[in-house]
Order: sequence, then structure tokens, then C-alpha cells
Amino acid sequence: MLAEITSVLGIAKAAIDIGKEAKGLLPDGEDKSNIEAKLIQTEKELAIAEAATAKELGYELCKCTFPPQIMLFIKELNVSRCPKCHHTTSKKGHVSYG
Repeated sequence: MLAEITSVLGIAKAAIDIGKEAKGLLPDGEDKSNIEAKLIQTEKELAIAEAATAKELGYELCKCTFPPQIMLFIKELNVSRCPKCHHTTSKKGHVSYG
């Protein structure tokens, strides 16, 4: 199941990248603006889906942004760290910032 989810998320990212390239070929105007707005909304929805999937898989999420950042586990330190704000949490419940 994890492989399928990862595959779908990868396909969605690739489709967004193709949309961005195609948008660049359009002349400035209403059509280009509409496509740009739809791409921004789609990227946001994909980030929400990625965060929800990570949460279901047991990853911790940092609420420094919306959609939440997926925290990366650092095995040697036994902590999860946000790649954006560097907030960390340990398995003992300790929370630190910085």
C-alpha cells in the first residue's frame, strides 16, 4: 500500500511540473492567470495529502506552516526535526526550538 501511495504522490508532482512548464508557454492573459491559480491550489492540496499520508504512517507533523511540515526523524538523536523551523520533539516528550 505504501508503494502505491508514494507512486500516486509522485505522479501528481510530475503532473504539476508539466502544468508549470505548459503555463510558461502561454501568452500573458486570463487563461495563464487561471492556470497559475489552479496550479497553486493543486500544489496546496497535494501538500495536505502528503502531510495526511505521513501522519497515517506515524510521522510527526510540525504546525509552523499550513499545510503542516513533515518532521524528519534523526535516529542518532532519537528526535524528529522540522526541516522548516527546526523545531524538535523527542520520544520522551521534550520539545525544543532552534
